[in-house]
Amino acid sequence: MTPTLASDKASLRRAIRAARKAVPPARRRQAEQAISRHARCFFRPGRRIGAYIATGSELALDALIGRALGHGCRVALPALPQRGRKMLFSVLDSRGRWYLNRYRIPEFDGGNWRARDLDVLFLPLLGVDEQGFRLGQGGGFYDSTLAYLNAFRRWRRPLLVGVALDCQRVPVVPREPWDMQLDYLLSESGLTRFRRLAR
Repeated sequence: MTPTLASDKASLRRAIRAARKAVPPARRRQAEQAISRHARCFFRPGRRIGAYIATGSELALDALIGRALGHGCRVALPALPQRGRKMLFSVLDSRGRWYLNRYRIPEFDGGNWRARDLDVLFLPLLGVDEQGFRLGQGGGFYDSTLAYLNAFRRWRRPLLVGVALDCQRVPVVPREPWDMQLDYLLSESGLTRFRRLAR
């Protein structure tokens, strides 16, 4: 990463974090409920759904997860690896247990799926641009986990659905060759589909 690109990303992250933190709690709760309603088109009995546990000022997916389970979906949450950055997804069931990972984020200890086993993956993000490119926190976990998708032109599994407030949308995010384009964005305004760009 060039120094200019790194500084561009850092300044954009600071600006979006500030905008997201400024959203009042009541408006945030309304957005989370609206997002869970907009997401119902992805829910079918037996579908494998990847979600996440919110940290910091990220939008919580509690309502979305509850709706997915109510529609007969199976839901899995990210599990950080001991080494490297490729995550697995731990399936919510009655036999597992909750614990805190090394970043003090709750994780679930259940059966594991790989990303390619999921039908739909709801991803957290800091920013997203008009073509569906995502700016993350900078840890590289999702980039590493989903890097296999770069080898395929047409086959896409899972569908990648970013979750954000409208204030997190920007015209353009600084891009790297490995950055992944989202298929959809879920915000309080509704569902946005992105046109797939040729790689």
